[in-house]
Amino acid sequence: AWRKTVDKETQQEIIEEVHRITHHINLKISIGIKFLSTYFNLRPGELLNIKEGDIDLRQGEILIPHPKEKRPKKVFLLPEDVELLRSLPRGLPDLYFFRHGKGLKGVRAGNRFGEKYLYKWWVKACEKLKIEGVDLYGGTRHSTVRELRRFRTPEEIRLASMHSTNKAFERYFQVEPDDLRAIYEDTQHDHRSQIRKPRLDS
Repeated sequence: AWRKTVDKETQQEIIEEVHRITHHINLKISIGIKFLSTYFNLRPGELLNIKEGDIDLRQGEILIPHPKEKRPKKVFLLPEDVELLRSLPRGLPDLYFFRHGKGLKGVRAGNRFGEKYLYKWWVKACEKLKIEGVDLYGGTRHSTVRELRRFRTPEEIRLASMHSTNKAFERYFQVEPDDLRAIYEDTQHDHRSQIRKPRLDS
């Protein structure tokens, strides 16, 4: 089925609303949704399985422990997100990063977010903004990729997504981290003027 998408401005409004209604509960709720909107090579299940030890803030990278593609996969963080993560207390390496804190009824502190936890808050934010029919996956990854198609080529997007099993696109292993960051940077801004072209060496 086709997923309904939103434009970048609406996506940002939803993320900000998620932050508004959840920051006092757990800041990582809005961080998770922001990451899904920025790093479109991340699937929701992969995001939730990230552990503290998978995050390398010195290199600005997150190792995806068990990607669906069954091959090594990293998320190359933007500088602003490295600083955001540095501002948070760190836990032991084997703890899930997206975990519940203390004082939340019905869940145990330290447990990983459930599969539908981010989705639940995304829906609540959409309801408050009177936005209908946009699910979490459609409103984050799908909306981001659709927006990027205005100023990035399909090949560039496919390389950065790291989801293809097509042999013709295995060159993404040779894409430099800064090139990937440049593409992810475009998920945060409206580029209607000069288009920056990454170096995609084959």
